[in-house]
Amino acid sequence: MYVLRTRKLVFFVFFSVLAYAALVWVWPCVPVEAQAGLELSTRYPGITAAPGESLTFPLDVNNYGTGSQIVDLSVAQKPEGWDATLKGRGRVIHKVFVGGKSAATADLHVDVPAGAEPGSYYVTVRAAGSRGGWDNLRLEIVVSRTDAGGDQLVAQYSELKGPSDATFKFRVDLTNNSAEEQSYSLGAAVPRGWQVSISPAYKDQQIASISIKPGETEGLDIEVTPPAQVKAGEYTIPIQAVSGSRKAATDLKVIITGTYELEFTTPSGRLNADIVAGGEKKVTMEVTNTGSAVLHNINFSSREPQDWSVSFDPPSIDALEPGESRQVTAAIKAGDKAIAGDYIVSLSARTMETRGQADLRVTVKTSTLWGLVGLFIVLLVIAGVYGAFRLYGRR
Repeated sequence: MYVLRTRKLVFFVFFSVLAYAALVWVWPCVPVEAQAGLELSTRYPGITAAPGESLTFPLDVNNYGTGSQIVDLSVAQKPEGWDATLKGRGRVIHKVFVGGKSAATADLHVDVPAGAEPGSYYVTVRAAGSRGGWDNLRLEIVVSRTDAGGDQLVAQYSELKGPSDATFKFRVDLTNNSAEEQSYSLGAAVPRGWQVSISPAYKDQQIASISIKPGETEGLDIEVTPPAQVKAGEYTIPIQAVSGSRKAATDLKVIITGTYELEFTTPSGRLNADIVAGGEKKVTMEVTNTGSAVLHNINFSSREPQDWSVSFDPPSIDALEPGESRQVTAAIKAGDKAIAGDYIVSLSARTMETRGQADLRVTVKTSTLWGLVGLFIVLLVIAGVYGAFRLYGRR
């Protein structure tokens, strides 16, 4: 009887240890759907917005259980008068399917009323799984009259300086501070005759719009070309990027220093003259400011053959406005022993910034006095021959 009781006690202890081991090591390895949990999350649960703005919160529905389930989504709380809609791929939804140990996505679209007063507002989204898991996500929207999260258009260098024939290249960064992807229309308000082209950074193609993901920044290359005859001064080029009710803007400034160009020629454009050896020839020259900046201290100089000389009246011009012309007289004196023929006399007008040059072809002709002397000698010879003929012809 004692042995029988001892055997029963041993069997009881053995099965008790076996059951305990099963509970400790085997039971946790068995999938129990009641233990499966849901988590509802978003990357930015707090956003600052302006009245009248539309926001989008990307939602992640995480299923930590091993079994798939259908999750009901709903807006459990929202401010009075606000619109909050759950969407998936652009369609209004109220359920999502989530596989075991995986995640699904959805979007919460919130429209902030135009008359919303500054302050903090809350929207709560609820997720309830078909296997019993659930979670709530509370979102905070801070309404501000000056939207701290507004999109930004920032130039690396907002002012550039150069002559009117230069092309001004700006680098501008456009940042999307909203919670959803935005498509921006790009534009510039420029004075008449100016040209502006916009292209993505480090690319050649011109664009009129660009799409930017939430929180990201895209670089833009902006080239500004002024008109050919633009006057020196400061010019403001407003640049805008508009997407719905969102707008980013910046002002670019171009400082035109003007171009320095002049033309130096005769009023008729003819660059030739006749002169007698040892004589003087006055040639009227005209200097014209063909640039867009004022020319100061215009001086005249020449390069002529040996023993020749050139003088100018006036010898210099203090200032010449863009488009203005002034005349100057160049007195050219040929050398006394100049041989008949063509000579080049170079006349120059120059400033510190530019110069103009005219090459005159000067033809030296024999003096009329020598022609008269030759004619007189010829007449004397004829008279002598005639006299000798009469004198000796009678004999």
